[in-house]
Amino acid sequence: MAKPPKAFDVWFVVANTVYRQVPYQVVADWTQQGRLGAADMLRAAGGTDPWKKLAEWELFADYISQPPPTAVEGGPQAVPVELPEHEGAEFRTGRHEEDDDDVDMIPLIDISMVLLVFFIIISATGALSPVDVPDMRYAGELTNDPDAITMNVEKASADTVIYSVRVGKLAPKPEYSRLPNPEAAITALDALLVGLTRPPEIRIACAKDLPSERVMELERELKKRLDKKLINSVVATVNDAPKPKN
Repeated sequence: MAKPPKAFDVWFVVANTVYRQVPYQVVADWTQQGRLGAADMLRAAGGTDPWKKLAEWELFADYISQPPPTAVEGGPQAVPVELPEHEGAEFRTGRHEEDDDDVDMIPLIDISMVLLVFFIIISATGALSPVDVPDMRYAGELTNDPDAITMNVEKASADTVIYSVRVGKLAPKPEYSRLPNPEAAITALDALLVGLTRPPEIRIACAKDLPSERVMELERELKKRLDKKLINSVVATVNDAPKPKN
């Protein structure tokens, strides 16, 4: 007895459609589901045997559950056709076309906008938050270095910040007090650094409720002078040092 084929070419007569290399079990399932009728044609896959009606195949006799559909006279040229997507890619024998669908960029744009808004909010919140960072120290804990230079940052009003620069516990000179912006405070510091024999410690003293941006803009400039070894260290304090003596 000849060994039954493992796969078949299937000709749906009414639809005039041929599928190649369909496994035996799939053909059996299609027959049992009524998708293949007794008048539809089969032949061993890859062979040149003549087409035979499904009803003539003893292998599938027990699976035929529906009456055969009306057969179409004549036969089609046995050409490979592609299965629809839901039929399973493993049975396709036609050419495979590359997927040329455009990528949907809308979800990516939405995510980018959400991230942008998030970072804007974080940046704005950080700029307005009170000074409360781990490296802040209270003035009472600082060493009593008479040559330390203190840069005070105070609120003159709800919307105004003023700066002053002094050496040790002495009161700031008039030209170094009530400075309107950080640039003027840095200029005053540079004037005090001239002629010093050793780099001093710099202290930034400010109220706890001061926006942290006021401290960070000073620290950016002080970092440059620290790299040049013009100053020894930078310490930020959350309260002013003891009141200067006149």
